[in-house]
Amino acid sequence: MSNLPTIDIFGIPYVISSLPEAGAEWVKLAGETQNALLVAHSDVHVLTRAIHDDADYGAGLRSFDFICPDGMPIVWLMRRKGAAANRLYGPDVMEVMWEQGRSAGIRHFLLGGSEEAIALLKEKLMERYPGVEIAGHYCPPMPPWPEGEDERMLTAIRQSGAHCIWVGLGCPRQERWLFEHRESLPAGLYFGVGAAFNFHAGLVQQAPAWVRSHGLEWLYRLCKEPRRLFKRYLVHNTRFIWYCLTRKI
Repeated sequence: MSNLPTIDIFGIPYVISSLPEAGAEWVKLAGETQNALLVAHSDVHVLTRAIHDDADYGAGLRSFDFICPDGMPIVWLMRRKGAAANRLYGPDVMEVMWEQGRSAGIRHFLLGGSEEAIALLKEKLMERYPGVEIAGHYCPPMPPWPEGEDERMLTAIRQSGAHCIWVGLGCPRQERWLFEHRESLPAGLYFGVGAAFNFHAGLVQQAPAWVRSHGLEWLYRLCKEPRRLFKRYLVHNTRFIWYCLTRKI
């Protein structure tokens, strides 16, 4: 199905690729696939949740067709094992797919976020990538979702005829929603991209490039949103360090 190789890190198969190569492969698959193909973006939080906190979530994550190294600590571990690994960061993957997908006629669907964020995102997309085709969007309410909400989301995707579906429901909800509904998903590529909608809409400021490349984005985001992210980073970063010290990579 794909020419993208993988390498195992703590039982999770991560894609080994450059961003342009991965983008070209996914644009090709988006236009050809007759199935729903799932793409996860895994940072330390996703990894430790999958291998420690939630066995069902871990099994579901491993069922994805592609798992991208979204955080630099994971990229460093891949390189330690000899892989020519690069970070496949969700917001960057979106940009590559928007850019490369225009000439291939790729249609995009945005699932998640707020109406404000989606409106701003569409506006910025049209300015930066003239000709990009947004086939539709759907913004579900805050959970818990009312009865029938899952089917409304699936119907909106199905009616759009989109090739790439960007799912910004937050981790772990977006990955869980994708693997639980896989059999009902229309054909296309489904990318779980977390907060990328808000980044590209300009509602949340991204860490500078040098911060991201040095693996310090977690610290930057923690300083911006300490109440929401303190527990996540305290628990999962600590576990990740412990795994690196005590487990065979």
